[in-house]
Amino acid sequence: MKKIKKLWIENRVLFVLFLIVLICLFIILGVFLKYFFGSSKGSYGNRLEGIKEVEVTDEIKNNFISSMKNDASVQEVTIKTQGKIIYIALTFKEGVSLVEAQSKALSSLKSFEQNYLDFYDFQYTLKANATENNEGFLLMGAKNVNGSTLVWNNNTEVAKDNE
Repeated sequence: MKKIKKLWIENRVLFVLFLIVLICLFIILGVFLKYFFGSSKGSYGNRLEGIKEVEVTDEIKNNFISSMKNDASVQEVTIKTQGKIIYIALTFKEGVSLVEAQSKALSSLKSFEQNYLDFYDFQYTLKANATENNEGFLLMGAKNVNGSTLVWNNNTEVAKDNE
């Protein structure tokens, strides 16, 4: 007992510091485990709940592509689904104006049933190559689940005229 008492008196500071380091290591280990292994949820959380009931099938995609290709001004159509977002890319032929392309994209939303419009976000990319008579455009638009229309972001470069 005297040896333990002598050891404690001589190394009291070291024992306290060791105890503090040990407590800090346990706290760090607990935070590490909670952060990396604490949740069994998916990477999207619960955002994708119900996606099986409103899944965009290949049939729906093919119907959309065929209805858009029936339009004489549309050159190419692609549609892709990732998570709760439907990506649609439309390439237009020569002579199509920006306003006309926007109206065709907005009217293409009518190809989807209301339950798809209420569940998915839509991302549009509209493109027309520049020709001698037309400057062309690259336009992106989005429709949120809670939104009622497309919001546009014009990425077309505009050359400023020198006066």
